[in-house]
Amino acid sequence: MATPQNKSHRFSVPISWLILLYFIILFAERAQSIVRIIADDSVKFFATGYDGYVNILTIVSMLLTILLLTTRYNRSFFKSLTDPETVPVYLVLSFTAGTLLLGGMVHTEFTIAPMQFGAYGALIVAMILRTVELCGEREEKARLWYGLLFLITFSMAIPVMYHSYGSTATVYHIFAAITAIVLVIEFTMLMSVIFTGEDADLLQYKTFILMVVLDTLVFALRWNEEVNTFALIFAIAAAVLFVIGKLIFREKK
Repeated sequence: MATPQNKSHRFSVPISWLILLYFIILFAERAQSIVRIIADDSVKFFATGYDGYVNILTIVSMLLTILLLTTRYNRSFFKSLTDPETVPVYLVLSFTAGTLLLGGMVHTEFTIAPMQFGAYGALIVAMILRTVELCGEREEKARLWYGLLFLITFSMAIPVMYHSYGSTATVYHIFAAITAIVLVIEFTMLMSVIFTGEDADLLQYKTFILMVVLDTLVFALRWNEEVNTFALIFAIAAAVLFVIGKLIFREKK
């Protein structure tokens, strides 16, 4: 399934390569973690409930990613790597990227954070290039770029699930798992809006409320043990961007 090339898809080849780079780097990073866990006798796959969950989730997300990449809906993605006349089915491709991201939002043994950030960086650059393409057909360019800025900031505000050893560890693990899954799904849906070119507002109240409520719970449950400063800063920034954006781009009645 392919879309004819036109002005709004002039960067389809580099975008596809950036998305492929995201898949390769993040998949390799997740794979090396699982392989080393299995190979290291001093590390138990099911050492705790937390370890069992994050390891199984990582493997499932990787397997589902492979399955989705091999479906007929993603054939155009691989063709688009060399054919500028072919555009991927961005909706399916976005959900494939989100599936792998689920496994990237949990901290397993031997996690290599720089590799993960490199993968996310490639995906962000792909979204930026797609936004450049969309600017050629949109009148409200400022709103488009602002929405992308919010989406990128929101993605950084999704807290990675870490192993907690505090008094509220079990409760934290439950809410951290729910938060990661729910916010990754939310990010994936908004990311698909960018890639498919849908003319929709990225400043969704649902996204804002979910982020504020879930992030607050996760931060609070682990506050006395360790504060995820990175996610906290971006959560505050995303909240500020949302409020300001709603004021600036409020719809005229």
